[in-house]
Amino acid sequence: MKTNIRTFTAISVTAALLVACGPTDSKNTLGPATPTGATAIPRGPMEPIPTAKTPKIPRSQQEVQETVLLYLQKTVDGLPPGTVLDSSDARGGGNLACDDNYMGPGPGPTEYSVATHVIAPAGMKPTDMVMKVGDVWRGWGLTVLQRTGFEEPNQFGYPDDGYRVQIAAAYPPKYPPLLTVISPCFPGDLVRNDIPVPKKIEQTQPGR
Repeated sequence: MKTNIRTFTAISVTAALLVACGPTDSKNTLGPATPTGATAIPRGPMEPIPTAKTPKIPRSQQEVQETVLLYLQKTVDGLPPGTVLDSSDARGGGNLACDDNYMGPGPGPTEYSVATHVIAPAGMKPTDMVMKVGDVWRGWGLTVLQRTGFEEPNQFGYPDDGYRVQIAAAYPPKYPPLLTVISPCFPGDLVRNDIPVPKKIEQTQPGR
């Protein structure tokens, strides 16, 4: 499965959640009520992206969700004090098929992703937060790229285990950027829908 298709799939999950579950009360909205400025779906050739050196195929839904949440927690802990990850407007997480050509039998391979807003501390511009998140990931030793075909600025990081981390500015840029962590593909018969995802992730060890 080509990575660009898997990235397209993850963007589709986020877009679907925005349309199906987004709030209608503008007072509680973290982004535009209608996703007219959502991250652009890529068109045409895309940049070469790194291949995972030691890909790890998840063995359970519990494992994959715990790993995704660890990436989110580690990211927010590396950001300026007061930063919070917030998916209370129902973006959250979910599974989606990651092989468009799968013909069965049984459930096809899936990937799991969580999308959440990065709420910056007072005085920090959302676009500056995008670049700061990229710096945090570089501090882990990841290859981090800004990619065309997505709202800019954006940062895409590629851990060796096959998970992916990405953040893109919102439109209009006054809204908080959207951070997404995406798992590698894993067997669809492992999917469970009864494991909750926290609506907010706060810092536990700021500066790490």
